[in-house]
Amino acid sequence: MPVPQAPVTLRDVARAAGVSTASASRALARQGTVSADLRQRILAAAKRLGYVPNLAARSLAAGKSGLIGVLVNSMAEPLVADVVATLEQRLAQAGYGIAIAAHGGSPGDGLTALHGLLRRGAQALALAEAEDGHELTAAVRACGLPWRGIAAEPDGVEFVVDDGHRRGAELAARYLLSLGHRKIGVIASRPSTLAGLADALVSNDVATLGEGGAAVRDLDAAQAAMRGLLQSEDRATAVICGSDLYALAAVRTCLGEGVAVPRAVSIIGFGDAEFGRCAVPALTTVRVPSAQIGVRLAEGLLACLELRQAMASFETPVKLVVRESTAPASG
Repeated sequence: MPVPQAPVTLRDVARAAGVSTASASRALARQGTVSADLRQRILAAAKRLGYVPNLAARSLAAGKSGLIGVLVNSMAEPLVADVVATLEQRLAQAGYGIAIAAHGGSPGDGLTALHGLLRRGAQALALAEAEDGHELTAAVRACGLPWRGIAAEPDGVEFVVDDGHRRGAELAARYLLSLGHRKIGVIASRPSTLAGLADALVSNDVATLGEGGAAVRDLDAAQAAMRGLLQSEDRATAVICGSDLYALAAVRTCLGEGVAVPRAVSIIGFGDAEFGRCAVPALTTVRVPSAQIGVRLAEGLLACLELRQAMASFETPVKLVVRESTAPASG
């Protein structure tokens, strides 16, 4: 039986780089006044040896947890999951770990989730979904920890990234208007989606929002909202959804009701999840760069933790990807 090798220690890294253990520790923790050249030499030695830092030991020595609390409504949404994954990767490069708390969008559950992160010793907080509610945002501000978040329309220092829903909905609505649609429904959980649709309708001054604009929180509610749009006397000829999951649920509902997509109803999603390309019909959707959102959120947190200059808010670029689920309005 092979004898297991002893783990590589900080002392091994320091010896390989020809520096003191104190210098190696500061370089790996990105703290202190280590020069850029020296830091690169130490990082190269750590990578060559396969060194894995003991975050628990570092936290005890520094008197800080090294843990970032991440608040989300749900990890079921692919876009949110991608943002959190990128956020975690970037923070890990800087020596931080994350703890995720999903609260389902309820203010009471959000406060419970926040308190749980505080009990676990979170050193900073990230609101990884927009529009978590005024009560939760106020509680995050009041806890006294540094924090950064995603918002529908960032304002101030704390909200460093916008989620793209408002401008994405406006882009989708303008496209539907160009196809001749004049009755557009909405299935979304964020008021910013409704606001983006309203922006497009007002500026064109030709279309009206039909009955059925609905705020939903899960797939059952999305299907119920789609049935309501189909059964309305003033039936929508197109529907903008706040996520690709909701769009897929809307297509499924249409299939069950015998309504052809896109011949009778056009449907647009949000997020450009991979499954949308394989759906039948393939989903027209709004693409947003989840990796950029996650990195910018992480960089905002790191700037705050390392007492660097605050970053300017990041306006997420959006792009409409036209596939098979949209077509010109019939009749």
